[in-house]
Amino acid sequence: MRKATTALVGLAGIVTLSASWATGLAPKHSAVTGVHILSSAKAGTPVAAAPPKPSGSSKTSRAAKTSSGSGTSTAAKKAPAAPRSGTVDGAVVGTQYGSVQVRVSFTGSKITNVHALQLTDSSRTSVSISAGAAPTLRQEALAAQSSQIDVVSGATYTSEAYQQSLQSAIDAAHLG
Repeated sequence: MRKATTALVGLAGIVTLSASWATGLAPKHSAVTGVHILSSAKAGTPVAAAPPKPSGSSKTSRAAKTSSGSGTSTAAKKAPAAPRSGTVDGAVVGTQYGSVQVRVSFTGSKITNVHALQLTDSSRTSVSISAGAAPTLRQEALAAQSSQIDVVSGATYTSEAYQQSLQSAIDAAHLG
């Protein structure tokens, strides 16, 4: 089961990087992959249409010249859309004590919640350390609204992996 999950996360990372490359975006942290956007907009939110393809004819109709020459589009005249909101899972970041993964909830460009999906768990000690560090890491991430947070003393590996997973979720949600 773990191998299947790892393969699925790896595939998701490749798809994400490919999609970013195809749209001209470059990931900020190339070492972190496996980001999955759960939802980034409310259902029914209009999506911009693709630009019309050239028809091969060099003649343009008078109506087309008039509408394109005005400088304003009907999309620009519409009321602004409500702030987007959603939830994004960060990358699964492996450490020598187990994996760490966070889920980020956001509204607009504000991080509203950070939830640890996985924390280091290779032993009772690492479970205890992670459980103690998680609330502090969450509180700092919400206060900082970024992954630029302090490492929790005694939980260095968990803290660094938490930061990496958090940053990958922020990048995927285009919050930073």
